[in-house]
Amino acid sequence: MRWVLLAASAIIAANLWLPGQAAEPVAQAAGAITFDQYRDWRMHFIERRQTQLAMQLSAADLPARQKVRLEEVKAYYDWLAGLPEADRDRRFRERFDQIDANHDGKIDQGERAAWRQKQRAFYRRDATARQPAEEEPR
Repeated sequence: MRWVLLAASAIIAANLWLPGQAAEPVAQAAGAITFDQYRDWRMHFIERRQTQLAMQLSAADLPARQKVRLEEVKAYYDWLAGLPEADRDRRFRERFDQIDANHDGKIDQGERAAWRQKQRAFYRRDATARQPAEEEPR
């Protein structure tokens, strides 16, 4: 039982880190990547996320609120994986073009770093907005 809680905690910690990594294909981290490399990496990322989410959802003592959130995230990745290839590629291309700031058809290390920073700021803002406001003292 303890190992399940430890594994779930490790996965949750990894998930907090992952949004910023969505633009960084590990195999190509040192050089510029093309759209085809980005698309292949994204497909692999989706498969990994689906596996991680299934593992998290299998935890026995999962709080109801966390389970609902994980089910929502899993539904998104399942939907994305189930899209027709052309629709998925269109979405990937749109994101690739956002990351490719100089529009040279490749994402270099500087563009990846800028995108990670932008994503981290976005997800931190959203996490802050989701936290309940503290009650004012009376």
